[in-house]
Amino acid sequence: MRIKEYSRYELKYLLTREQQDDFIEALKEFMVPDIMGDAYGRYPISSLYFDTVDYRAYWDKVEGHKFRRKVRVRVYGNQAVTAETPVFAEIKQRIDKTLQKKRVQLPYAEAIALCGAGQAVADVSATEQAVVEEIQYLYYTLQLQPACVVSYHRVAFNGSEYDPGLRVTFDTNLKCRTHALTLLSEQHGESRLFVPPDWCVMEVKVNYRVPYWLTELIGRHRCTLRRISKYCTALEQSKVLLQYQEIFY
Repeated sequence: MRIKEYSRYELKYLLTREQQDDFIEALKEFMVPDIMGDAYGRYPISSLYFDTVDYRAYWDKVEGHKFRRKVRVRVYGNQAVTAETPVFAEIKQRIDKTLQKKRVQLPYAEAIALCGAGQAVADVSATEQAVVEEIQYLYYTLQLQPACVVSYHRVAFNGSEYDPGLRVTFDTNLKCRTHALTLLSEQHGESRLFVPPDWCVMEVKVNYRVPYWLTELIGRHRCTLRRISKYCTALEQSKVLLQYQEIFY
């Protein structure tokens, strides 16, 4: 098991594919492709999100709560997912403008048992146990259940030695489903696009401040700042929220 925890700021932009291609070409002068992907920093991501029966995590975002958390299980890459595949059980937490991610690497079956049933995880360190217990607390307090699968293709770049905390990602082919709520390869259901295929979501993640050269690039390429949540947008494109429509009135 491995644990990862960090805090940073995150800005999101909606780009056309043409803007994306031009921006990536300019970015190569300042950043390096993520070694997690191929030579160009490309790799797929699939996430299974957990929420309450009335989608509290969704409404926390829509209503603009300053403090909010989401629980998800995430897998990277093209490998076939089995019960033994290493995945991440994560808490994505936002406090005002600061983003914090806490995650523990587990076999898929254990991650699902933790996030979707609150089951204990054996043989963990004290630091790891703190994250496991927080996920258990959220499960038992909120009665979490699988809510949505979101998948997309990512191109990622990391900062050089001069910008060590900087990360810029480009996500395309964004798909979702609210059925077949599993990441197991043999049980995959059909997903559908929830962002038009000719658009891209760019995320800028930084520890302190966006470098001046990147601010210039963003302005030069006319990038549009958007407070977009992949999870919320995916749910809005499905029919699962219709039964809670009275909340809008």
